Amino acid sequence: MPRRLAALAALLMLTAGPAAAQVSPPPVSALAIARCTWAALPERTRAALIASGPTIADIGKAVAGMSPALIQLAQSQCPAPATAEIGEAAKDAWAGRVMTNWAEGELAARYGVAPAALARAWSRAPPAARRQIAAGFDKPPDAVRPDVAAFAAQLRLTDPAALDLLSAWALAQIRLAAID
Repeated sequence: MPRRLAALAALLMLTAGPAAAQVSPPPVSALAIARCTWAALPERTRAALIASGPTIADIGKAVAGMSPALIQLAQSQCPAPATAEIGEAAKDAWAGRVMTNWAEGELAARYGVAPAALARAWSRAPPAARRQIAAGFDKPPDAVRPDVAAFAAQLRLTDPAALDLLSAWALAQIRLAAID
């Protein structure tokens, strides 16, 4: 049987011509590049980013303090963006990936919210609620808290700091979905 398959494959290649053998794969997505970059960072670096502190300022400071050489090394282990547009989107996707991982880590460590429970609650958030959260992208965290109240209630979160983490996580999901 294997010989028959090999013969059939050879016959198909001969009849299809050389152009069929040179099909190039689709370009790697910005999200895939961001996921790869995150995975290529040393585990200790990822853990330090996740545990950087409970506020957006804390994660911002941690990312800003990262060695550019370390980021470049991680990126060198991943596919290069095929276009400048994918490269720019990969930067946004990277920020969303970091924000997601940080917020999930903080919510799990401080409030016992598992990432699966977070994803389940998010899947139940109606589109109108997601649009309301997205509208708060440039607002300070305390101004967005009412927008995430229903989402937070599903997770039994009431602490303002938890609502801020939830807002950051939700905004990252919205940004990542827009990139996808």
